[in-house]
Amino acid sequence: MASNDNEANSSIRTMLIQPSILLYFFLIILVVSGFIFPVISPEASGFYAFIAVMALGGLAIASYIYYVKRNGRELICPLGSDCNAVISSRYSKFLGIPLEYGGLAYYALIFVMYLCLVIVPGFLSGRALLGLSLLTSAAFLFSLYLLFVQAFILRQWCIWCIMSALLSIMIFIVSLSGAPYAISLLSGADKAIDFVHTLGFGLGLGSVSASLFLFLRFLRDSKLTDEEARTLKGTSEIIWLGLVLVLVSQFLSFVIDPAALSESSVFLVQTASLFISGISGAALLIIFGPLLTIIPFGEDEPSLGGSPFSVLEKPFFATASIALSSWYFAFAVEYAPNLNLPTLVFSYAVVLLLSVSLSLVWEKRLEKQ
Repeated sequence: MASNDNEANSSIRTMLIQPSILLYFFLIILVVSGFIFPVISPEASGFYAFIAVMALGGLAIASYIYYVKRNGRELICPLGSDCNAVISSRYSKFLGIPLEYGGLAYYALIFVMYLCLVIVPGFLSGRALLGLSLLTSAAFLFSLYLLFVQAFILRQWCIWCIMSALLSIMIFIVSLSGAPYAISLLSGADKAIDFVHTLGFGLGLGSVSASLFLFLRFLRDSKLTDEEARTLKGTSEIIWLGLVLVLVSQFLSFVIDPAALSESSVFLVQTASLFISGISGAALLIIFGPLLTIIPFGEDEPSLGGSPFSVLEKPFFATASIALSSWYFAFAVEYAPNLNLPTLVFSYAVVLLLSVSLSLVWEKRLEKQ
């Protein structure tokens, strides 16, 4: 029995320290930290720093794909998709050049150029900045093309390719912050941005509520089947779509009026709660998702004779409660009075504490049943 426990615990540790999973969470943290720069400094230098951080993330992804392909290894997808089918397809080269080579060159150039602009604001002339903007525009269009290929031609998704495309798209959007005509164009599209914002919350909150309802229903027999786990994964994909739409609308709004939104307590706390929901949601999908069917919900802990995988039960409930409550709080705070930042942060902390406490109480009741 002790040998089986040790093997199970060893497998859990091995899964958690896989390079792909570590890189995945590094990229999430990198993106979140990158947003801090334009909030602290809603001027050109802050946006340049953001672009440099995003380029660093893209460089990490391109380097990882290059390393995997050069050493003949399998590209591990944290979400369980077949990434190798994408990176080994005939669309993995452009003009005979592997896409990861182009990614390495593009992200390295963007990182160096915008880092120099942060350190020396007048480093590039107006024409050079225009050239960089044209380069980011070309990368943006090429990223859309690659997403189209994955969706409609290959019908396979590579999470690393998607993350690289999203980073490229964010770099393009932020590079527009220095172009007055682009800001005017985005300002005129405020109703469309509001629609995307509302649609994102509708998809996210609806799917979060559906996931909670389905999970409670599936857990009546204290275990999840493969089909039930696939159903929950399907709803989680809609949650991610909603989160992306909300964050994109938040980001576009910030690019339009960074000075005002960087001082808006509601905007800052709402964005932070969405990021926390995204991080906890990624943990649910990557760490707990593959193990949902083997976590014995309601069993005793290993020290009391239960399954060794039961140690994941409490962390799962706590993480899920943080993801769900963050979504609901982000939606509710939008209609709350314009409270100051300390009050909103304290309120959010109380909501998280209550949510985690209630989830652990409910988990304890499952054990007694």
